[in-house]
Amino acid sequence: MSSIKRNMSVIVSNQFLTALADSIYDITIFWYVYHESQSALLASLITALSFTTQILIGPFLGVIADRKNPKQTMRIGFLLMTVVGVSLSVFYFFLADYFLILVYLGLLIHDVGMFLIAPAKNKLLPRIVGMEKIVHVNGYITSTSSAATILGNAISGFVIALIGFVGVMLTHSVLYILASLLLSFLVNLSSQERKRDDQPEQPEATQTQEEKKKSSYMKEIKEAFVIIKANRPLFKTIMLGMLLNIASIVGPLFVVLVSEQYNGSAVTFGWFNVFGVAAGIIAGFTTKNLVQKMKPFLLFGVAVTVAGFMFVILAVLTNKLIGMAIYFMLSYMLTIFNIAFSSLLITLVEDQYRGRVMNLTAALSALFIPAFTLLGGLLADVYSASILYIFAGGWIVLFGVIIFFDKDVRKIRFYETGNKSYA
Repeated sequence: MSSIKRNMSVIVSNQFLTALADSIYDITIFWYVYHESQSALLASLITALSFTTQILIGPFLGVIADRKNPKQTMRIGFLLMTVVGVSLSVFYFFLADYFLILVYLGLLIHDVGMFLIAPAKNKLLPRIVGMEKIVHVNGYITSTSSAATILGNAISGFVIALIGFVGVMLTHSVLYILASLLLSFLVNLSSQERKRDDQPEQPEATQTQEEKKKSSYMKEIKEAFVIIKANRPLFKTIMLGMLLNIASIVGPLFVVLVSEQYNGSAVTFGWFNVFGVAAGIIAGFTTKNLVQKMKPFLLFGVAVTVAGFMFVILAVLTNKLIGMAIYFMLSYMLTIFNIAFSSLLITLVEDQYRGRVMNLTAALSALFIPAFTLLGGLLADVYSASILYIFAGGWIVLFGVIIFFDKDVRKIRFYETGNKSYA
């Protein structure tokens, strides 16, 4: 087995275990908070807290990812999340009166771990699979992560009932430990393998550790913004993505839409999600072929525009089976866009800047999500969820059309050998 194939198998397995642990953890935390507080607001704060962490702390974690070895950074992230699981298991018995507060604190630390792992993984991928395999391996990671999410969603309720909150937290910690151990089997590509895959050499930054300590975090975040802004096509794409996220106004309303528009039960909602995750799995395996056949602006424009129309259609239908099919197509298109866009960022940004640029991009993209998520919940009490879905769909279609005709976005290419003009 070649180094590339071996590394692909290891990193995909690593991300499968990570996604499985994440899905079990997320459902358990949501269940516990709502079960104990009977407050939808406190439950919704979980999502708001995660995005706020991504916006305020994510860029600084990207700087840390750039300063350190990516495998070491990923291990730190896994360690933080493992400590959260073990600590909550202990505090559950001894600090019951303050436990809800500790759950939110644990969620914050857990998110920090996740936002360390993500940029470190993106920094690591070109070193272990070669630049031209990025879209391929990202597709596999998305497919296996979606499968892990299906599995996690399917077994979470059973696991909570069988082994309780503490058992779930300990199980989630064990999965992260296994994911961390898998990193030991990764090997960096040799210089010959890098050249064979047309991957430009990515030397480590020449700064000494002492110089790095003197360099302020804010300065390095500003450097990332300068890199993004200097590449006008990339900057425009990121800004379009940020504005697209105004459609997150419908984020917490899907369960409401299924209940009101489709007269669905919890089982119906579950089936909709199964179709959505299945679409993610298929998208992961097909994105590579689409990237090879379509220019980025065309792929982005088609994916976004079709997804927008699917939002509108989903809001006016009432047939459950057809609605699930539409939701499948909606999820498929959004996943295609996400895989292609994340792969684009990896290939356009040089190694020493990749961590901070990726996390700054994520922070910018998520800028409107917390506010519009809460706004969507407030508006849903006045207007029906279907009206908000129609608005969101129209908004997305508008930006899909802009992508088609914007001159700068049309210039983007997924990968050009030896091109270092982007950073």
